[in-house]
Amino acid sequence: MLKIGMRTIKTGISVFFCILLSFLLQRETYVVAAITAVFTIREDMQNTIKFGKHRIVGNILGALTSVVVITIFNIFGDSQLVQLLAIPSVIILMIGVLSNLGYHEGTVGGCATLLTILFMIPSTKSYSYAFARVVDSIMGMTIALLVNRVLPNRHAKHSKCQQAFFEWEKIVKWQPKKKHNIE
Repeated sequence: MLKIGMRTIKTGISVFFCILLSFLLQRETYVVAAITAVFTIREDMQNTIKFGKHRIVGNILGALTSVVVITIFNIFGDSQLVQLLAIPSVIILMIGVLSNLGYHEGTVGGCATLLTILFMIPSTKSYSYAFARVVDSIMGMTIALLVNRVLPNRHAKHSKCQQAFFEWEKIVKWQPKKKHNIE
């Protein structure tokens, strides 16, 4: 039986609002905002804030380190040898910094930001993309926080509106009756 819980519903609603806001603000893409919302939504507000913060810090550091690597490429060229030495070294340094600062959950996003900027974005747009990625991450995190705050959470005290939502959720959770085996 397919079970769909509140965290799943909140994630879908967060992605909906990320896409909608991206359309309204005429953002180039909604991918980063939506992915950030998916990574940010957690079982409670405390963890949602933690993961959102880690994601933002990781993306900011990934964007900044991409600028470092681009600067290295501008100085030394982007030959295979320079790429083989610079990119892994900067990734090791970035992961070390995030880890030492206590932002372990931001490492994947930081590495993805760095590598995306280096390999997927034309060099003429690298800086603007780095900035846009951070803005979109903040947008996705903010939406996830708002959705997680407004919609009910099983671990917190609930308003009457949230309690009504839980009652509605119980009503719409349909489970087929079990068939009895007669031998």
